Amino acid sequence: MLKKILLASAMLVSTTGIAMADQALAPYVGVSTGINVMTADKAGLNGYRGVPFNAFVGYGGTIEQNLYLAGELTGTVATGQISDTNQLKTTYGYGASILPGFMLSDHTLAFARLGLLRTRFSQIDSTKTGAQIGLGLQTSLTQNLDLRGEYDFAGYKHINYSGTTASPISDLFTLGVVYKFD
Repeated sequence: MLKKILLASAMLVSTTGIAMADQALAPYVGVSTGINVMTADKAGLNGYRGVPFNAFVGYGGTIEQNLYLAGELTGTVATGQISDTNQLKTTYGYGASILPGFMLSDHTLAFARLGLLRTRFSQIDSTKTGAQIGLGLQTSLTQNLDLRGEYDFAGYKHINYSGTTASPISDLFTLGVVYKFD
């Protein structure tokens, strides 16, 4: 009985591995930068514009014909300041996302981003959770190197600043490079 279970398990693992190999799933890493515009739903808080420096790691690829799916972990390692107001200044953050997409051609991908973020607001000395949605395009530069452009929107839980309760929102425009391991 044990031999039959081991044989069935080995067959399942080997066929799963073959199926995954046919679907071109692979890990990738990347970096990006752009413009982040933070605003709030209350008039008492000034907005903030910064330049985030992001790194990300993921695992994904085509799963069926032209359908794409990836999971990604992201981190904002630093944020450069553009505006002179610091009320909604963010310094670092991290998140996890699912990226469903569609291959427009052999070299170009259109994708959406659905994820959760934890972002550090330095002026209020607090880290807040937010939901993130976005759209992007990614195209091949070489066999392993891609160029990615993306727009992401994030909404955060309430913050308290000088007696005002507000819900920050973020509009993030990024351009980055992705290295895919084959």
